[in-house]
Amino acid sequence: MIHSKLPILVLLTLCFAAIPCFASLSVTLAQAEEKCFIFRTPGSIGEMSHITGSYDMLDDDLSSTPVTSTLFDDDYAVLWHSDPGASEGSFITRGSGRYHLCFGNGSGAYKTKEDHEKERLKVEGHHIDDDNFDYGNHDGKDRNIAFNIRVTKRMDPSAHKSQTAHSSVFTDRVVMMATRLEDKIDLLMDHQYYIKNRELQHRDTVEETFTLVMKWTVLEAVVLIFVATSQVIYFRKFFETKRYL
Repeated sequence: MIHSKLPILVLLTLCFAAIPCFASLSVTLAQAEEKCFIFRTPGSIGEMSHITGSYDMLDDDLSSTPVTSTLFDDDYAVLWHSDPGASEGSFITRGSGRYHLCFGNGSGAYKTKEDHEKERLKVEGHHIDDDNFDYGNHDGKDRNIAFNIRVTKRMDPSAHKSQTAHSSVFTDRVVMMATRLEDKIDLLMDHQYYIKNRELQHRDTVEETFTLVMKWTVLEAVVLIFVATSQVIYFRKFFETKRYL
């Protein structure tokens, strides 16, 4: 596991050494802001890697409507994008080279070739479900997004099948099921990571609230002591018997 606190040089060294890489990060997006993260697969050009990732919006009290997540290849072709209004999502792909993972808060909303094809058919008069979506940030609030990226040199079941023609179909199915199971376990671990992030966020909120309550309590105590002391001094002077010599 590689944390974001480690130097980037160490991360790149481990990736190019063909060691599985796992990055867990979180980002705060302001209104109409978009941030992209670039990562590269290990190995030589054309050597395929197994790439998985997921994201989750940590602000449960805010709408996920303006949140967008998109995965580009090095030519900026859309390989995957989140569903409209989804607060979480995940992707699985295989490839090599450099990739761009972008998150937006009222920005982005990139479309795939299928989306453009639907728009073309709609213009031509075909009946297509209207999936146009308003990604605008109308509340003007920041949003916190946590995400995970995994890059491994996992075996491709289809490649395994072509290279071992004499192997049984059962073996190929076991390899495919094991690959899917590992991906699901990784996704489950991602959700646990997001839950921990929410817990930390809520704990910070509780601690800030507790600090404000303590400050207000101390201020009330100081004001109460000041008022009580002033009253004692006032009534003491008021009932004081004056002596004349």
